[in-house]
Amino acid sequence: MQKRIFKMAETKYNPPQENKMGTMPIGKLLATMSTPMMISMLVQALYNIIDSVFVGMVNEQSLTAVSLSFPAQNLMIGVATGTAVGVNALLSRSLGERNFDKANKLAENGIFLAVCSAVAFFIFGLFGAEAFMRSQTDVPYIIEQGTAYLQVCCCASFGVFLEIMLERLLQATGRTVLTMCTQGVGAIINIIFDPIFIFVFKMGVTGAAIATVLGQIVAFIIAAVLNAKKNPEITLNLRKFRPDARLIGQIHKIGVPSIIMVAIGSVMTFCMNKILILYT
Repeated sequence: MQKRIFKMAETKYNPPQENKMGTMPIGKLLATMSTPMMISMLVQALYNIIDSVFVGMVNEQSLTAVSLSFPAQNLMIGVATGTAVGVNALLSRSLGERNFDKANKLAENGIFLAVCSAVAFFIFGLFGAEAFMRSQTDVPYIIEQGTAYLQVCCCASFGVFLEIMLERLLQATGRTVLTMCTQGVGAIINIIFDPIFIFVFKMGVTGAAIATVLGQIVAFIIAAVLNAKKNPEITLNLRKFRPDARLIGQIHKIGVPSIIMVAIGSVMTFCMNKILILYT
């Protein structure tokens, strides 16, 4: 009777089949996982570049507004990726130990942190975006356009935070091709909607921001569906979720150094913008 109960419990917590992370030769595993991840990172970097290309067609000051808002936008992505790196590392280790209960809790706490970060940047977008732009320039048009761009990106930042977190859950189980697909779809949507919102609807910089967040939200929805359908190693039960301070501390222990590295780059870009805008 005891053996039967043990077998039932073991079946409940183990995935239906062995994951490739534990069976595939290391060389082949690196090749199959690294290429989609590099493409995903390139696609993530394209968002601001695509916006700059289309906004530059409006006028020079609109392009300047987007450029000056980049440090804050880059910091937002840095917080998202840094937190996700901590979750990814710990989750992969837990899955390797076949500790599926801890892996599920890590995933749930990661989503909780993503939501908290989105709330923080929502507040910044409402109350800090204009001050951030004024700290770099005194040109009214640039301040107005940059503030509008930042407010849209920050107030709808739940898309990028949850997208990146859910993509890292897929990466932790070796499904990097799926993360490439989600980011690719998001970038394509951004490319399609940028000219529509900027030129057809004549929304200018605000239209570029709307196109960006729409791409991120669609990518987040796709990542959520893929996790539910294609990621059996991780089971989320957010209804019964309670934040775990110990796990959150472990996540930040790994993720904060990555966030600081991105923050240093954002500060450097911010300072360079203040210097360069004096000459043009």
